Amino acid sequence: MASTIRVGIAGAGFIGAVHAHAYQHIPDVEIVGIADPIAEKAEALAKETNSRAFSDYEELLRAGIDILNVCTPPSNHLPATIAAARAGVHVLMEKPIARTLEEADEMISACKNANVNLMTGFTHHFYPEMLEAKRLVQSGAIGKPLMVLDNMSITYSFVLPWYRNRDVAGGGVFMCNAVHGFDRAAWVIEQRVSAVCAQVEPTTGSRGEEFGAALAKFDGGAQGNFFQHWGPYRTLQCELQIFGEEGLVHVRSWDSVELFVGDKRAVTHFYKPDHGLSQRSMLGMINELTEMVNSVREKRAPSVTGEDGRTALANVLAVYESAATGKWMEMK
Repeated sequence: MASTIRVGIAGAGFIGAVHAHAYQHIPDVEIVGIADPIAEKAEALAKETNSRAFSDYEELLRAGIDILNVCTPPSNHLPATIAAARAGVHVLMEKPIARTLEEADEMISACKNANVNLMTGFTHHFYPEMLEAKRLVQSGAIGKPLMVLDNMSITYSFVLPWYRNRDVAGGGVFMCNAVHGFDRAAWVIEQRVSAVCAQVEPTTGSRGEEFGAALAKFDGGAQGNFFQHWGPYRTLQCELQIFGEEGLVHVRSWDSVELFVGDKRAVTHFYKPDHGLSQRSMLGMINELTEMVNSVREKRAPSVTGEDGRTALANVLAVYESAATGKWMEMK
């Protein structure tokens, strides 16, 4: 019988609730508690998950857990990680991993020194449509990848207020969503972004951008185009297209993969037609958290690491620097 893994959730907001409910689908996992400074939120989610409410993650860590899921705004990621590492607790960190590379480096170092895992919450590694896209590309189904097009357009109703606050989030739509775009594109084609050139919405004060576009070069020779947008109208577009020498793979997130080779076209759907977005996205979260649990149980590194989170963060920060200077930015 597998040993029970004890987990805690820091943050009882939208994504914290998704994490907590996903854990309920994973065998041999005990949700110890939910930590949030807003008592009503912590208590409500704790009741839903048959766990305890805590006022902060420090108190939750003292209760004795194996994994801390950090589902707070990025401004809290560094102190939560340091506290968990000191307690010998593994960390599942929601994206973006941090606001700055300095914060990310300190988090990675703290977890390495404490010999605990730091996994970045890149759920797109765990959706069936993304796994199939990677399999197709790596099998040579479309030949050498030449061009990547990644598009995300999301309605305001999914945009929490702090997402727009650069002091809290580290940026705007690119920090929130393009970390997924850069990471998943590089992961599927197995090439790293080597340079970016970008334009983003000009903003003042601490308000983050709501739209922008970036060109990218990959170290394997592919080119990329990344589009990000938040809008007042009802949209939910999240697509990745990889154009190769011999074909095209088109991913529609939470839906399907389309393969074009010559005059042949094949579409594979991965979800039940009557399932909505919450049910479809939950599948990726369950798979992601299962990987984190298994990595702890098997005493190995997770398949998505803190370094992966840092790489995607570096891509986004290079976008901001390029937009400010009008220059191509080489990745270091």
